[in-house]
Amino acid sequence: MEPSLKPEIALSNVDPEVKSYIYQSIVEFEPFITKQTVISVLARDPLRLVYQLEADGVSYDRKELKKMNRISISLTEDGNKLEEEGVHLDIFEAIKIAKNRLLKTLTEIQDSVVSNQDRAIQINTVRQNGSVH
Repeated sequence: MEPSLKPEIALSNVDPEVKSYIYQSIVEFEPFITKQTVISVLARDPLRLVYQLEADGVSYDRKELKKMNRISISLTEDGNKLEEEGVHLDIFEAIKIAKNRLLKTLTEIQDSVVSNQDRAIQINTVRQNGSVH
């Protein structure tokens, strides 16, 4: 009988080098967060991906998947949550993948907001002046 799958694995018992890398990584989120933002870094059971892989028709080796590190980084504020994951044999790479995916998402959101603000400014300028220079 196979052991039950754990949805999350505590990072409290990880190597100090890994903890340090996590702290260095989350510093990169500072331009995107406020004091109310809660940052979570979780190690999740990679075998929980089996259902998604099977649904997507992706072939996998269960023994190899079990060796992987699955890291999730999430930012939560006012009931809103952004989350990305990284899966890799090396825990540092898994953290890096999750961090880079989340940074990409945050940058896309920021670019969208800035673009919308620029558009609103241009519209207001046209309304006030009658033309855009």
